[in-house]
Amino acid sequence: MRLHLTLITLVASCSLNSRSVMAEDQNNSKPDWIWSTRDRMSGGKAAFSKSFELNQEYLQSQLWVAADFARLTVFLNGHVVTELNAYDAPQDLEVTPLIKLGRNSIRLQAVACDGPTAVALKLVVQRRDAGPVTIVSNSAWLATNKSSHSGQTVDLGQVQELPWLISAASTRINPFDDYTQWKRALGAVNVTQPATFQIEEGFQIAVLRTTEPDEASWVSMAFDPRGRLVVAKEDRGLLRMTLSKDNREITQVEAIDGKLQECRGLLFAFDSLYINANNSKGLYRMRDSDGDDHYDEVKLLYHSPGSVGHGRNDLTLGPDGMIYCIHGDSVDLPTDFVDYTSPFREQRRGSKTAEGHVIRTDREGKTWELLVAGLRNPYGIAFNFDGEMFTYDADAEFDMGSPWYRPTRVNHLVAGGDFGWRGVTGEWPPYFPDHPDNAWPNLDIGKGSPTAVQFGYQSGFPTEFRRALFILDWAYGRILAVHMAPRGASYVCRAKPFLRGRPLNVTDLTFGPDGAMYFVTGGRKTRSGLYRVSYVGQPTGTTDSTLQQEARAQHAKRARTLRHELESLHCAIGPSAVERAWPHLDSPDPWIRHAARVAIEHQPLKDWQEQAFSEKRRLAALTAFMALARSGEVALRSRIVARLVELPLYQLTSQEKKVALYTCTLCDVRSLDERLAGQLAQKLESLYPDRSGVLNRRLSQLLVKLKVPSVVSKTLSRLNLTPNQAEQLHGLYVLRQAEHGWTLPLRRNYFKALNQTQNYLGGKGMPEFLENIRNDAIAGLSEQERQACKPLLESGSYPVAEELPSRPFVREWKFEELASSLDTLGRGRDFERGKRMYAVALCSSCHRLGETGTPLGPDLTSLASRFSRTNLLESILFPSRIIAENYRSRRIVTSEGKVLEGRVINAGDFRTPTLKIVTNPLIATQVTEIEKSDIESHSPSPVSIMPKGLLDTLNMEEILDLLAYIEAAGNPDHLSFQ
Repeated sequence: MRLHLTLITLVASCSLNSRSVMAEDQNNSKPDWIWSTRDRMSGGKAAFSKSFELNQEYLQSQLWVAADFARLTVFLNGHVVTELNAYDAPQDLEVTPLIKLGRNSIRLQAVACDGPTAVALKLVVQRRDAGPVTIVSNSAWLATNKSSHSGQTVDLGQVQELPWLISAASTRINPFDDYTQWKRALGAVNVTQPATFQIEEGFQIAVLRTTEPDEASWVSMAFDPRGRLVVAKEDRGLLRMTLSKDNREITQVEAIDGKLQECRGLLFAFDSLYINANNSKGLYRMRDSDGDDHYDEVKLLYHSPGSVGHGRNDLTLGPDGMIYCIHGDSVDLPTDFVDYTSPFREQRRGSKTAEGHVIRTDREGKTWELLVAGLRNPYGIAFNFDGEMFTYDADAEFDMGSPWYRPTRVNHLVAGGDFGWRGVTGEWPPYFPDHPDNAWPNLDIGKGSPTAVQFGYQSGFPTEFRRALFILDWAYGRILAVHMAPRGASYVCRAKPFLRGRPLNVTDLTFGPDGAMYFVTGGRKTRSGLYRVSYVGQPTGTTDSTLQQEARAQHAKRARTLRHELESLHCAIGPSAVERAWPHLDSPDPWIRHAARVAIEHQPLKDWQEQAFSEKRRLAALTAFMALARSGEVALRSRIVARLVELPLYQLTSQEKKVALYTCTLCDVRSLDERLAGQLAQKLESLYPDRSGVLNRRLSQLLVKLKVPSVVSKTLSRLNLTPNQAEQLHGLYVLRQAEHGWTLPLRRNYFKALNQTQNYLGGKGMPEFLENIRNDAIAGLSEQERQACKPLLESGSYPVAEELPSRPFVREWKFEELASSLDTLGRGRDFERGKRMYAVALCSSCHRLGETGTPLGPDLTSLASRFSRTNLLESILFPSRIIAENYRSRRIVTSEGKVLEGRVINAGDFRTPTLKIVTNPLIATQVTEIEKSDIESHSPSPVSIMPKGLLDTLNMEEILDLLAYIEAAGNPDHLSFQ
């Protein structure tokens, strides 16, 4: 019997996920955008506060917070919860440990920047035996200005549900989602039927056609000027389909070309059909020269060399009348085009790189320009109402679970943008694709396999969907709607599922003349289908714009115009370009700042080098130093670092720190002279650790390179405290070659942590990553260290948990018997016995309590602040009364009618087609595997995975000492032990 399993359920009951909290918020209160009547100008400071009473035990607290054109710090009961930069996305945070019974206080401290400044917050506290308590920002909050005088809080209108309040978890993949679901379409007799789909309310879906045996699989489509649908086959050739007058069936199918291979991009424009043919390696134009409705002229406009995996993808017509082509990283980057990207990029300086990119040409294919690079495998490309270009880029499945993994993401494809990818999958040491000189991403989606994208402005859908970007995830069989609002020179984005099927390997979508959505499934020789989605719900009315919406929209128009002006300088050479761009190097808008820096990087270094070193504006100076470091001029490195050392680094904002630290990395700190390296090391050591995981990664890497001894103990301490797998792996990775700061206990601690990674959830590369880390770490050991750590060094040699002696049955404890003794927890309890009971029950192997234990399960430290002693005891004796979703067992029904109940285990490869569950909580190593394709349904189980009676082998004094130890969070100075 193991009490630690009961404690998992206890803390689980206080860890409800964000969806369940929000769903139970019956008031559905929405926050307002607020600001103070004072200090609204850029640089002005304001603070807002709100207090509330919580007089009943609570389970979980979820915080949503956003900053519009402001730097914001959020305090909860005196603790810093989070910090947001002016253009950061809204944040969803669990803040349960910071909430307390009694009086609670929230404080917001904000600094305005250029733009219509406002902040917003929503806090939902889920109480144990009552409805939620909801706190939202509004004009009732107390406002103070920088002089701490009370002011009036201005209500600027309610925060829009779309996109602002969409949960960041809405697109998250769960263990039941099958990465290999597309294989179910191989050899299928029929396509997936709409009756099995999940779709937004008010929409109707129908199958129009299924592939015939000789029609291959379908990968793209487009409507021709006569309203017929042209579909490209995966192998070669095109099909043209005529629809009935009511658009509910296909009346005719004809083959119109059989030569071009794998036509992933189709575009009707200028009385022509433009085709991006992947396996034919080029952009082609087809014409009907004699008007007989047959394409008799085929011309190659551009031969794109390279391979065909991540190849020649979608086409679209830009608002400028140019044809835009998007390519994956298998296609060679052109070197003879007009190039808007920075000349400081590796490829521009002669290195061979593999990068997805965007090129554009005129209708005749005579002028060619490279606009965007640094993508992995973006399949689709589309323009929104404002004429701005977007895509949905792929992740690197190989890197899943690692700190260098970058998820699939929606990107605003700004001219000159470099999004950081370099086609380095599988290389060691690994490549981190995200850094401050990248063009900014708009939205991380997570795991998936992106295909087409399309805005809904041509649809007959409600307004919110006409403005949405629909993106296709081929691997997980879903269409997501990305809702966006203009903010500065770009947009804030959030996504939610629009349609989902199993299988539904979606390859392309478009909108027809009738305003309906049409999409096809296919790829990898699977059975394809053509579907039509129409809106059949009630008409939706329009809502009045709020003050904040109107101000934001007006500001966005000005910001986009400025960004376009700066981007026009990316190919202009001359002193005037520096003069026009330089003032914007400290813009709080990251898209404007990026455009200004790239414009300056296009100019000769001699024209702006000294201006960079004399710059007094802090962010402008940091941006200029990063540009100088990117130039590759070795002679400038020491001078750049010397200027960085002069800055008060501890006063920098988190964004400024990211730029400063990345610039240090570009300057190769290992090559600095001893004096300068020592000064930099001293500065950086004082910053580590930071609250930001991103900053800690950069800091730890630099400190290891600078041979600072304290980085070893600090990093190991963080590694042992964090439950985040990527943070743990980074700690192991960065310390593998640390030369200074080791002791034998620290070495043993390191290898013990490394030996606990066998259940890491990752991609195909995870075993290789761990093996490389182990080999590098062992190579750095002295002979003495090697001998001292010998039992821990072999890969796969993991410590075996100590077998506990069986404990005799004491009695079947009743709640009343134990509850009557809870008052004795006040004083005089035995700390050592409570600690021993905590260890004997193996609680410390799964839970952190105070400074001890391993954070594999929920942290028990803050239980006493949320639970009374009575409720603490109830949760142990009656574990099924309240169970959180993230620790609830699942009831699974297979297609053959078999029913299983158990706890889902996250381990192994993200892409595995099997699900692992533990059906017996007392034998955690006994795992049952189920094929995901065999699962008919799954639902939360009403019964806890914890059996009753786990206290029945402890006597009264042992139970009370254990409860006192938990209540005291492992602190021997607590009153219970006095």
